[in-house]
Amino acid sequence: MRRAVYALATALCLLLWLAFVACFTAVRMGRDGQLYARCFHAFGDTARLGVPESAYDQIAMSLAEYFSGGDVAFDVFNQREMTHLSDIRGLFRLFDRAWILLIPLAVLAVALIKKPDPRGFWLGTGLCVLLLGAVATYIALDFENAFILMHRLLFTNDLWLLNPNTDLLICLMPEPMFTFLAGRLALTVLPLGLLPPTVVAAAEALRAGARKGK
Repeated sequence: MRRAVYALATALCLLLWLAFVACFTAVRMGRDGQLYARCFHAFGDTARLGVPESAYDQIAMSLAEYFSGGDVAFDVFNQREMTHLSDIRGLFRLFDRAWILLIPLAVLAVALIKKPDPRGFWLGTGLCVLLLGAVATYIALDFENAFILMHRLLFTNDLWLLNPNTDLLICLMPEPMFTFLAGRLALTVLPLGLLPPTVVAAAEALRAGARKGK
């Protein structure tokens, strides 16, 4: 029973750490004007709305400034789009405070350090990996529904349901762009998510080597 609790606490710690890393990375990406510009040029198609590709760079930089808290006036987005952009900026501000997740993480870490249980730690790590694997498989197999679910969880309205015939934002940011960004986010977050188990494994190897050397 004690080992099971230890394993669950370890899994919770790792999930909190991953959530913090994901929030931090998502905000950095969401405020990167150069990244927006590259994505707009690669995935955007605004010809039907009369917006030339030459305008993409300026729109990208303005969006990055807006999401960073700047006072930006857009003349290319309608009111529905502006309200949704405001919701996204509010979400980024919430992610800015994701460090609060470290408080319960630190408390749990202290509790774990007092009575270390290597098997419980690796059981918890395995549980965390299984959960992440299940989520990653679901996203990979059905990105569209995963994308919809994410928006329903993050937003309290349906303003994210945009019309490509009238709304520039969805023409600049079609689904393939978000597929690309999701992959980029995963490639950044997952290696950092593996950092705690890697550190523990290295520490155990060093302790084992020290015991053999005695």
